[in-house]
Amino acid sequence: MASVRSIASAKSPDRLLTRRLARVASTITPLPPKKLSLTKTTPITLTTTTTIKRRKSSRMSSKKTLTTSITSPGRLDSFPTIQNTSDNNNELINRMASTTLNELPPIRPSSRISNTNSTISSTPTLRNESESTLDTTQTEEPQNGLRSSVNTNDTVTSSSSSLSRKSSTQDIQFSIDSLAVIRTVGTGTFGRVQLVLHRETNTYYALKVMCIKRIVESKQVEHVRNEKKVLTMTDHPFLVRLQWTAHNNTLLYLLLEYLPGGELFQMLRKSEKFDPKTAVFYASEVLLALDYLHRLDILYRDLKPENIILDSEGHIRLVDFGFAKETKERTYTLCGTVDYLAPEVIQNRGHHKASDWWAFGILIFEMLAGIPPFYDTDQFQIYQKILSGKIEFPRHFDYAAKQVIRKLLNIDQNQRLGSARDGGEEIKREQWFVGVSWGDVYDRKVEPPVKPEVKSPGDTTNFDPYDECDMKTMPQAARYEVQLFKDF
Repeated sequence: MASVRSIASAKSPDRLLTRRLARVASTITPLPPKKLSLTKTTPITLTTTTTIKRRKSSRMSSKKTLTTSITSPGRLDSFPTIQNTSDNNNELINRMASTTLNELPPIRPSSRISNTNSTISSTPTLRNESESTLDTTQTEEPQNGLRSSVNTNDTVTSSSSSLSRKSSTQDIQFSIDSLAVIRTVGTGTFGRVQLVLHRETNTYYALKVMCIKRIVESKQVEHVRNEKKVLTMTDHPFLVRLQWTAHNNTLLYLLLEYLPGGELFQMLRKSEKFDPKTAVFYASEVLLALDYLHRLDILYRDLKPENIILDSEGHIRLVDFGFAKETKERTYTLCGTVDYLAPEVIQNRGHHKASDWWAFGILIFEMLAGIPPFYDTDQFQIYQKILSGKIEFPRHFDYAAKQVIRKLLNIDQNQRLGSARDGGEEIKREQWFVGVSWGDVYDRKVEPPVKPEVKSPGDTTNFDPYDECDMKTMPQAARYEVQLFKDF
C-alpha cells in the first residue's frame, strides 16, 4: 500500500543512496558495490513539462561512524555565497569533480519496506558496506508505558503501543494466531507487509513482518528500533498509527492501521499534476504533520509522495519513519531521497528541521508541476542543480505559489522559511495558504478533493499484486541478535 521503508539486506545505515526508479521485483540479485567517481560534466537544462514523468524513488542514507572517516560529497566551504553565475557554477563542478565518492556505492535493485500499514514499493538503493557499523546500543525505553505479554503457543513476545490504549483497540488482545493473513500488499528485501484480519473484531490491519537475521546482517538495527520508537511517541491524525508489536526468534512484527487509499504518488501520476486547490489541501495536512513532529524534536527526513498514503476518505498519513530521528541538535547523517535532499545534507554541513521544510517546498512544486524542480535522470546532475538553487517555474504557477516555494527552497538553511522559532506557524501565514482554516484541517472537516475508490475496509485494488511467501521459513536468528530487539 504505501512506500513502506525498504530495509534492504545490503543497506547500511551508514551509507545508503536512493533514486526514484521504476518498481522492480524483490527477487532481483543485488549488484556488488563499487566505487563511483564524480566527473565534470556540462550542466543539463531540464524543461519542466507535464510530459516528463518522474519514476519511482528509492532512498539514501549514510551516517558517520566512529571508525571510518567519511568524505562529504561535494562539500563546499563557501556554500551560502554560491551565485547562479557560470563562473561560480564551473568552479562548483570542478570542485565536485575532484572528489571521489567512495562512500556512494552503485545502484542495486531491492525492495523497500516502509513503516506503514500500506504497501511497500520496490525501489533500487545504493549502499556501502565498508563504512557501516552495527549500533547495538540499548534503545531508550518509550515513555508511553508499553505492556508485555507472552504467547506460549507461538513463543512471541509482544507489546501494545500506547496509541492502542488511547483508541478503540485498547481492550483488544493481539497475537499472531488471532490474525488471518489475507494477502501481501508490499514486499521488501527481508520482509513484507501483509493485509491481515483480526478474527475477534473483524478489523483489517497491515502487518509488517521482518526477518531479524537479515536486519542484523544489513546493519539496520538502529533504523528499525527508531522506527518503533517514533511510532510509539506520536499520535496525530495525519501520521500512521502503530497498534501492536511482537517478536520471536526469527521475525519482528509491527501491526499498523490499514490505509486502503494508496499512495499520493500514484494519484499524482494519474493526474500528471494537481490544481492549486488540491495541492493546497494535501500540503496543509502535511504541514500540520511535520510541525507536530518538529514540536517533539523529531526530524522526518524522508518526505515525498511515495510516503504519503491516503485513507478511505482521502485524508493523508505520513508513513515510513525509518529515517526519523529524535534530536535537538544538528545531525550529519546523509539520508533521504535524492530529489528531495537539501543542500546542507548533500554537503554534510549539518542539518535539522529546516531540511524537512526544504523537502516540503519540493513536494509543493512536484504537486503543481508533476516533477520535482531539480529532477534529472543523472543523479549527480540533480546534486549540481540543488546546490545552484536555480528554480525554473512552469508558466501556470501563480505568484503566491512561486513565493512560498522560493522561500522554502532557500539554499541558506538559516534563512529558509520555517527555520525560525515559529516553525510551521511562519509557513501558515504565507499568501498561498490564505483562506485555509487550520482548525478545520486538523479536525478533518475539510472535504478531500479526491476520494479513493475503496469498495470495502479490506480492499486492496489500489495496490500491486505480489507473490506470496511463507515468512516462517526465514532463517532463525542467533540469541544475541534476538536480544537486540528485546523491547519489541
